[in-house]
Amino acid sequence: MTKAAERLLVLQVCAALLLLSLGAVLGAFIVGGPSTDVVALRLHSERIALLQGRAELQAERTELDSQLSRATLACLTERAARAELEYTLAGVQAALGQSQDQLAFFENLLPPGPQGALDIRAIEVHKQADSLRYRVLLTQSGKATKRFLGALRFIATVRCEEEAPACVQQLVLLPLLAQMPEAAEILPEILTQEVTHQAQDQAQARLGEASRARPEPVSGPLALDFAQFQRSQGLLEIPARVVLKSVTVQVLEGGIVLASKVVAL
Repeated sequence: MTKAAERLLVLQVCAALLLLSLGAVLGAFIVGGPSTDVVALRLHSERIALLQGRAELQAERTELDSQLSRATLACLTERAARAELEYTLAGVQAALGQSQDQLAFFENLLPPGPQGALDIRAIEVHKQADSLRYRVLLTQSGKATKRFLGALRFIATVRCEEEAPACVQQLVLLPLLAQMPEAAEILPEILTQEVTHQAQDQAQARLGEASRARPEPVSGPLALDFAQFQRSQGLLEIPARVVLKSVTVQVLEGGIVLASKVVAL
């Protein structure tokens, strides 16, 4: 056998041994390692877990963004409300300053007189179909330190139409909305048609005594409650079959007449 043949034989033997070794190693790997399906299932599970983690992170981010948006909106709303309150407060302070200036101006316009003296500054009385509309402005002199609590009273001098001879009566007119059993209270004093000033003064004196004996309430349409001035207006009921001649407006405090004025009709 030649040297070339021997060398070829050695190479063939080495190649066969190498192939056997590779086969043995590959067989051991195949027999000892996991299968392809197991690896694929494991990779799929890991991918699903990663996707779930990503979804949770995105949900947390969305919730945080929502909380940030709500907090920003609440902050903007609070700022707007604060600005509105500051604007309202500035307006109220300005109005308060104007009111104080007007109050000082009106205090200077009040008539001079004893401290707390009452006065009927103006009165208007207009007769309607079956009622009497009135408007009265009352003032209290000086800087009043105490509120006046009292009431108005309207005394009408009327002439009866259906009595012969014709007579003159005085009666107290009550407001239309007052819940009273009678529309007017007729005084027991009946005067003749030729009423003299002396008789009228006597009737007024007896009327004052009757009012002091029966205290007037300080509630209702004719009630007065003011410190410096008050305007009162309303309707008074006129009894049927009488003709009004004049109306006397009185300011009462505990049944005592503090001021009065007569309006001819």
